[in-house]
Amino acid sequence: MTAVATGHPLRHQRFALLAAARTISVFGNGLGPLALTFAVLGLPDGSPAALSVVLAALAVPRLALLLFGGVVGDRWPRYRVLVVAELAGGAAYAAMAALTLSHRATAPALAACAVLAGAASALLLPSLTGVVAEVVPEPDRQSANSLLRLGTNGATIAGFLVGGLIVARLGPGWALAADAVTFVAAAILLTLLRLPPAAKSTGRNLIGELRQGWHEFTRRQWLWTVVSAAAFINAAVGVTFGLAGPVLAKDRLGGAAAWSWVLAGYAAGTLGGVLIAMRVRPAHPLRVAVVTATGLGLPALLLGLGAPVPLVVAGAVLAGVAFDVFGVLWETTFQREVPASALSRVSAYEWVGAIGLGPVALLAAGPIVATAGAAPLLLGLAGLIAVAGLATLASPDVRRYRPEVRT
Repeated sequence: MTAVATGHPLRHQRFALLAAARTISVFGNGLGPLALTFAVLGLPDGSPAALSVVLAALAVPRLALLLFGGVVGDRWPRYRVLVVAELAGGAAYAAMAALTLSHRATAPALAACAVLAGAASALLLPSLTGVVAEVVPEPDRQSANSLLRLGTNGATIAGFLVGGLIVARLGPGWALAADAVTFVAAAILLTLLRLPPAAKSTGRNLIGELRQGWHEFTRRQWLWTVVSAAAFINAAVGVTFGLAGPVLAKDRLGGAAAWSWVLAGYAAGTLGGVLIAMRVRPAHPLRVAVVTATGLGLPALLLGLGAPVPLVVAGAVLAGVAFDVFGVLWETTFQREVPASALSRVSAYEWVGAIGLGPVALLAAGPIVATAGAAPLLLGLAGLIAVAGLATLASPDVRRYRPEVRT
């Protein structure tokens, strides 16, 4: 069957619903993590080490359950999986808000809530890529991925700025509560998708389905090569924005308000990245993507060098551009080359590889920051991002990949 472009992706009603749901949910994601970070740092027992434990509690279940989430997404309707995931995430952040507002929060209690939030994201992430492929025909997907990111990136900017204001003026508990509401609103919109049955996994058991997904993942050198590099890049970016950056901001830059501007600058850059990605059609998209990804180390480099806030914000803007140029080119290639019936499982392996080092990095970073300081660690993270991104060019499949013209 010939796939024909139908014009603007928002003309697909289901894509419009999906875009609205993701925009609302991601606005909440701008509120929640910022609020959680400063909720932990504001506790009587709050410290970089305590924050690293809470963030690891968010990351570990996400990592541990991603493969299960991939099987679920290939076996059951993906939009329904997204609904369940959004509701579970809302419950987790509502519990965090209740603990914080009642002044009963402790680092272990917030970590327990973070476990549920991490499990919810493990369900959501593998199914999300597959849902986009279900609601938009192939010729429109690069535009659809770009538009989806355009909406979510704008929501992220708003979320960071609003989150910074709420945390500074009302406290982190109210920002956590607002995040919980956005999860529920997104779930309501997703229930309206009502997608028809799509190609599903033919495996009869969990192990068999995971083996099928693993085969699809490992047979593509470009896929596992870039994912391997992403493991180091994402770990470094996660420590930068989740731990070392906020700690340095609290000590030197003025706290949550200043840090929210850095985050908003990063999100603003992603808007520019989307606009670029909507228009470029490089002959070698993976080559362009991985070289661009090295720009993600700029915020860590500038923070480590002691640059003033405006310069750090500018570096964050450029990093945001790099993130979305990479992301759109990568997602479009992924959706194009992986069979629809295995998208969620292969996406799960992709996510496991890409974020696998995150919990270890966060747990290791807490003591390092406490003893050596945030600045030296940030300089090391910047170097790691540059090396990991450029190393992928050693793979011929990454350098030479060209999308086939399909009619």
